[in-house]
Amino acid sequence: MIKLLKKGFIFLSLMLFVIISINVKSASAVEIDYEEGVINFNNTPENSAVVGNSLKKPEKGWKRYDDNHEKLIYEKDTWVRYTGNSDDYKKGSMGAKKKVTAKMEFWFLGSKINIITYRAPTYTKDAVVKIDGIDQGYLQSYGSTQAQTVAFKKEGLPFGIHKVEVIITNTPSNVDTFTLRLDAIDIDIDGSLVDEEALNNSIALDKNSLELLEGSQDKLKATVTPDTAKVIWTSSDESIAIVDQNGNVTAIKEGIVTITAQAESTNLKANCVVTVKKKNTTSQSITIDKNFLELLEGSQDKLIATVIPENSNVIWSSNDEAIATVDKDGNVTAIREGEAIITAKIENTDITATSTVIVKKLNNEQSSAILSITLVNGITKEYDVTNKVLNDYLKWFDSAQGTSTFKFSKTISPYKKVTEYIVHDKIASFEVREY
Repeated sequence: MIKLLKKGFIFLSLMLFVIISINVKSASAVEIDYEEGVINFNNTPENSAVVGNSLKKPEKGWKRYDDNHEKLIYEKDTWVRYTGNSDDYKKGSMGAKKKVTAKMEFWFLGSKINIITYRAPTYTKDAVVKIDGIDQGYLQSYGSTQAQTVAFKKEGLPFGIHKVEVIITNTPSNVDTFTLRLDAIDIDIDGSLVDEEALNNSIALDKNSLELLEGSQDKLKATVTPDTAKVIWTSSDESIAIVDQNGNVTAIKEGIVTITAQAESTNLKANCVVTVKKKNTTSQSITIDKNFLELLEGSQDKLIATVIPENSNVIWSSNDEAIATVDKDGNVTAIREGEAIITAKIENTDITATSTVIVKKLNNEQSSAILSITLVNGITKEYDVTNKVLNDYLKWFDSAQGTSTFKFSKTISPYKKVTEYIVHDKIASFEVREY
């Protein structure tokens, strides 16, 4: 009895091993049905292949499907598999027979596409390419003999599912066997060929990758079919980046995270890889042209901030707006006697520069000051005035408008008296210098 049990256990173990071996073998037999690009055309740093180039391999950021892929649909009885040319991609191509018309179509998820053909001087010039029903022009497969030719290129499509049609509308009279030979299809590295049924249930994102600085934000847009389906957003690591239910992604700290959009109550998902980079504050700086500024109550001056990089946005603020205020352009207005700190800050950073503003009171009518007025035409007028005249001018300037004038008296030899009139709307700025 014991011997029988041992034999049974050994038999069961052997059967289990065989089953596991078969499953492993079956899993390892699954083949990837596309080729990913690893280098660019002519070893250039960026994608550089254009229509007319012979592109033997897909470029970086692209993947290539062979012409006989199951998701490429060829019109029955008008196409035939041709294996007579070893220079074709995977040593074969789909040839359109000598007929008046022939058509093929497919659907793909992505935003860009290359159509690779064999080129020959007898092939048709009238193979129209349509994307989502819109005519995109003709395949450039007519010309000097060349294998694996980029005959059509389209980039910049919204990332999503697109229908592509190739329709041959005319056959050259001198054609021998084929009017056209399709060799391969290149699409986005993050895309794929899809079934027509995917049009009824699908989800796609407008971006498959995203780079953000710590603390910054960007928005992802999901396109879902049917459009009534609710999208659920999740982050694979919320310590690196978070996403709200409107697709707004906020970078938290340096790292890589996957943001997923999923159609609710389905297994349909689309992913975006978000790379969060640390802020490099060493390349940013800000300075103000004046560290100190003295103003009389009611007067105004301008502070100028210099920032690196130049397109950085500057946020101005005052630590005491009862003493001095500052607008978004750095214009400082003295309110009352005291001291205030004006701060210029690079937006979304902790990088700042400051200027101390000292506001003085106008309380001695006999003391003197130089009032320097710059006109809109660039001319500067200077007047040596008492504080009474200065006070009168400041009150006038605050209340007057348009062509209202203020008069200044001067002594200019040989005249006894000279009066100058300043028009309010001709004043660009003014400065008060006490002495």
